[in-house]
Amino acid sequence: MSDLQQDQTRGQRAKDILEDPLHKESIQTLKDAYSEAIFQTGPKDEQARTMIYLAYHTVCKFETHLRTIMETGILAAKQLEELRKNK
Repeated sequence: MSDLQQDQTRGQRAKDILEDPLHKESIQTLKDAYSEAIFQTGPKDEQARTMIYLAYHTVCKFETHLRTIMETGILAAKQLEELRKNK
């Protein structure tokens, strides 16, 4: 399997994950929980706020990574299509 085909396959898998209702629910649940938790901290709970902030952004980075894989797969599919047309 070529690199483009692997990228296309990985992109489709990432898309399937991102569109899965359970995944969407899980990500949103985490984001909501962290958003709510940060407002439950006291004025002197700087360490707790930092940890919640980091957790929230880790979830966002995870989601962004999957989106990047998906977009790479879309580009790979277009490149493969162009290669097929030019044969």
